[in-house]
Amino acid sequence: MKLSIATAVFLFTTVTSVNAYEASDLNKLNESGNCRDCDLRGVELQYKDMKGAQLKNTNLRDSMLKQIDLSNSDLSEADMRRSDLEKSSLVSADLEYAILQDADMEKAVMSGASFRHANLRGADFDSADVEGGKFQNADIRKANFKRANLKNADFSNAKVSEANFKRAIMSGATMTKAELGETNFTRTNLTEAHLENADLRYANFYRAVLVNTIMTGARLSKATFWGANLSGANLENAKGLEQEQLDGACGNPETVLPGNLKIKSCRK
Repeated sequence: MKLSIATAVFLFTTVTSVNAYEASDLNKLNESGNCRDCDLRGVELQYKDMKGAQLKNTNLRDSMLKQIDLSNSDLSEADMRRSDLEKSSLVSADLEYAILQDADMEKAVMSGASFRHANLRGADFDSADVEGGKFQNADIRKANFKRANLKNADFSNAKVSEANFKRAIMSGATMTKAELGETNFTRTNLTEAHLENADLRYANFYRAVLVNTIMTGARLSKATFWGANLSGANLENAKGLEQEQLDGACGNPETVLPGNLKIKSCRK
């Protein structure tokens, strides 16, 4: 197929703009591990050991970072949108205020990493290990956390609407005052999680484990609890919860419900 000169120029410009990192910045990173405010757009650094790298406010947009080790690195305010971080290691990394919109972090190891105030819209955390992750005030709308390990992670005040947590492990997680409308918690383990005053309207808790979960003051209009285990859960002062929402769920004598709502006992 022949291309016109105009089309060829357009394609060349597009490719070079995506991969337009500065060679001097890449050399600086390789030599010192310090490249703050650098331009590394479209760079390929997969499989590299970059522990402790200083990349604050660096442009890493559209970069290939598969299986890279960025543990304990400073990536705060970095632009990493659409970057590929599959199976990477970012243990205890600082990603506060970073832009990771539509980034791929499938099967990445990120325990203890901080994503406070980060833009994670549409990001993919499928099967990632983010135990103890810090997501306070982050924008996580429509992100995918399917099968992720999120034990003791903190999502307080985060925007998480329409995110997917199907089969995720979220025991001990905190989502206080988070915006969780239309979020998918199908078969999610939320044992002893904290969702006080969270907005959970239209959320799906199909067969979720909500044992000893705290949901006091949460907004639960149109939320689905079919098959969910609410044993020991505290839903005191929950708003918008109706009896029909609980008819397919189960609990125990320790389950606390608002008003005169009731719940059947779970089978032992």
